[in-house]
Amino acid sequence: MSSATSSADTLPLLALVGAANSGKTTLFNSLTGSHYNTVNYPGATVEYAIGASRHLPDFSCRVMDTPGIVSLIPSSPDEKVTVDALFAPASHPDVVLAVADANQLSRHLYLVRQLQEVGFPVMVVVTMEDQLRRRGRTLDEKRLSELLDCPVMVMDPRTQERLPELSVALQKMRESSLHDPRATSARYQTFAANVDESKIAIVFKLLDEVEKLVLRPLEEYVPEDPKNVRTQLGADWILLHPVWGLLIFLAVMCGIFTAIFWAAAPLMDGIDWMFGHWVEWTKHVFPGSWITDLIADGMIGGVGAVMVFLPQIIILFFAMGYLEDSGYLARGAALVDRPLSKIGLNGKSFVPLLSGYACAIPAMLAARTIPNRFERNLTLLIIPLMSCSARLPVYTLLLAFLIPRDRPWLGGMALTGLYVAGLVIGSVLSTIISRFLKRSEPSGFMLELPMLRAPLMKVVAVSTWHKSAQYLIKAGPTILLISLGLWVLTHTPIQTVAAGDASDREYVAVAHSYAASLGHVIEPVTKPMGLDWRGGVALMCGFAAREVFVGSLALVYRVQEAHNDAGLAGKLLGRLSELRFEATGERIFTVSTCLGILVFYLIALQCFPTVAVARKEMGSWKPALVQLAAFTGGAYALAVIVVQGLRMLGIA
Repeated sequence: MSSATSSADTLPLLALVGAANSGKTTLFNSLTGSHYNTVNYPGATVEYAIGASRHLPDFSCRVMDTPGIVSLIPSSPDEKVTVDALFAPASHPDVVLAVADANQLSRHLYLVRQLQEVGFPVMVVVTMEDQLRRRGRTLDEKRLSELLDCPVMVMDPRTQERLPELSVALQKMRESSLHDPRATSARYQTFAANVDESKIAIVFKLLDEVEKLVLRPLEEYVPEDPKNVRTQLGADWILLHPVWGLLIFLAVMCGIFTAIFWAAAPLMDGIDWMFGHWVEWTKHVFPGSWITDLIADGMIGGVGAVMVFLPQIIILFFAMGYLEDSGYLARGAALVDRPLSKIGLNGKSFVPLLSGYACAIPAMLAARTIPNRFERNLTLLIIPLMSCSARLPVYTLLLAFLIPRDRPWLGGMALTGLYVAGLVIGSVLSTIISRFLKRSEPSGFMLELPMLRAPLMKVVAVSTWHKSAQYLIKAGPTILLISLGLWVLTHTPIQTVAAGDASDREYVAVAHSYAASLGHVIEPVTKPMGLDWRGGVALMCGFAAREVFVGSLALVYRVQEAHNDAGLAGKLLGRLSELRFEATGERIFTVSTCLGILVFYLIALQCFPTVAVARKEMGSWKPALVQLAAFTGGAYALAVIVVQGLRMLGIA
């Protein structure tokens, strides 16, 4: 262990706890300078995070952010994460900073009382006072501190105005604390064993009295404009309407996916041009050799074929972040609760399922907020059917091949249809399972709707930047390694050609390579889908990372041979229209083939990290492997049915 790590581990640990949406993660970001995403719906934080404090003068500490809880008696896996973190020896906090919403004071102070009862040194940070003031009331910070017998501070976690005062208060608590972790853990065991509903009712009654004593009328209160109140209520009446609300939700999604095609086009063209010219420059500057071709075509060309779709992924992340920060997603959860109940789920599944459109792994972790085990496992089962961002390059390429470039709205509608199709398939599967399997626990759904507000663009932009960077960090090395590995497989063993141009040499190299040998073995399986051995190799590479399929196509189909001045993506599209089966001369990429591939990628579980997370969250390899086999096998069968069915109807 390094000395830096040892030094950091000796710093006092400050734990942030409180209900969901109370402002914990925002305060965590202010204290540590981190860029964790904050949303206005429970489920954003499913693992506790620890960072070093950067903005607490004269008080160095580690800060731990935790999933939202309202009680030390957990009712869902994510709440258990918080409770376990509080009492685990490795993460036992020296000071607990309890974050409470001023507008829900008595309910949030219940957790404070529990923390005090088991023996934690507690300081209360009250947030959202600006909303309280708009309602004509203010909070007496000193009086609340006296009644709770612990330090209390009212602050806006989005700013750093009171951080120096917070630093002084925490330092005093640290110096005067006689906290004994073992005694705290022992008291918690006694506390958990003696939870009584009558005692809980008494505590809440006392806290109601506390709230009445500390909330006072604002002296210079200007009532909020009734028009604003009516506007808020009117907007909610429309957004939560069972018919209009759903239509608006679909329209919003359709608009986002149309923007993915339309707004991203100039940036995609720029990236495409850059990588295309980078490949040509590399081959022009360096002498022709196996190594030069490996770098130009294998590394630069393979990575560029995937990176060209990064603008679309950024737009998707930005749009989702904007909807989160505006308060719309919470209304979406309330809106879909009734439809989800018809398929065996409830509104708590909304955020995990929606998160699946970005990545299945954090979506599965977000499912820990679902207290009902049956509904949680059912949500975990269908999350991979939500089209994640890794599928976007494949969707975009094939739709661009099928749809004219001058009709981006048509591409947007088709892309929306693919995303909706995943949800529909998941709904059908969930309905079938929920009809045949019985629940062992009751189901319920409660949600506090946040105020509709204009999102802070800086927050949304930073969140988008962070997510996009994480995507590149996560996918970039995989794309690079597979691109290089596949190029080597398609060019070894090295073939000697006595005569002929570069195109002849390239053809001989690929046709007699190890990749060709593998492709010919699996061609009987891929041919019913409309793919030859080269497409089969690209399809197999997609199991390491879905988006690699696009770069693999560029490599195995020798995209550099395309005779046009377009960038990499343009050359790939042009190349696909020229390709034919070697034995029959029939075109490979036709309407039926492209639709079959789209169906396959819509359903197949081509993500081994997702399988590993599913095993962890479901508690066994068996359901995770069944999920992998069923989704991938079902995807292949449906793809074959689509391709062969369309050809029987005369649609090549």
